[in-house]
Amino acid sequence: MKVSLKRLADELESLSDEHRGFLDRQTGEVEWVSLEVLGLVEEGGTAGELLQWQRCEFEVAKSVIENRDRFAKLPTKFDVHEWEIMREFAESVEPEQFSDHLQRAIHASGAFRYFKDTLRRYRREQDWFDFKAEALREIAIDWCEQNGIEYLDD
Repeated sequence: MKVSLKRLADELESLSDEHRGFLDRQTGEVEWVSLEVLGLVEEGGTAGELLQWQRCEFEVAKSVIENRDRFAKLPTKFDVHEWEIMREFAESVEPEQFSDHLQRAIHASGAFRYFKDTLRRYRREQDWFDFKAEALREIAIDWCEQNGIEYLDD
């Protein structure tokens, strides 16, 4: 089963501290499970301990735990490191004044907000979106290769 590289990169855009993503090697689908539910399953808990809306997620988590070879854990937010992508973008852009402003923004308190404000002020948001999309695509390719997953470069 080949995985859509674009879809996988899009999924990397959704990373959070509270959830883990897993690629189902059989279906090519990405499944998201909260750390709370994943922990409950790992500790041998039951779906009855959860709220109604969490029970479907319980079944996914159970499948992930019971079929570890079937599921590949997606990179975490830590692995993707958006701040590093921002730094690389800031170092790569012209003119130098824009680059300097971005680099100051990412080293300030509230780096993400200041970075986005600077992009807006220079009207360069699309340049950032394109750069970030390519960075996530490269991360997805590396992850696929490390996990022996074939992909469609779409």
